[in-house]
Amino acid sequence: MEKTVEFKIRIPQADRWEDTPVYRSKTLTGTKEEIAQEAQEIAEGIGFSQSSDVRWNYEGSTQGHYVDEIYPEKQMASTKDFSSLMPGPKGGPAVAI
Repeated sequence: MEKTVEFKIRIPQADRWEDTPVYRSKTLTGTKEEIAQEAQEIAEGIGFSQSSDVRWNYEGSTQGHYVDEIYPEKQMASTKDFSSLMPGPKGGPAVAI
């Protein structure tokens, strides 16, 4: 099976997804499930890189699939090389660990 998939990025000037221009289209091949999975992954990648909501649909279809805005998870700071001040017992002086 072969399907062309359209990807749209949310823009503030368009109130409806139908009025949003196609950002990218791509022809995918495979089973229905494989195409849908690949389209979803592409949409998530676009959402991540553009920090925006993304909609994908099959060319000529009004049925849309949505991916919310995705932000990269911030790397947690390591405390291995830092001293942290923790409150002491019963509000007493802080203790460095």
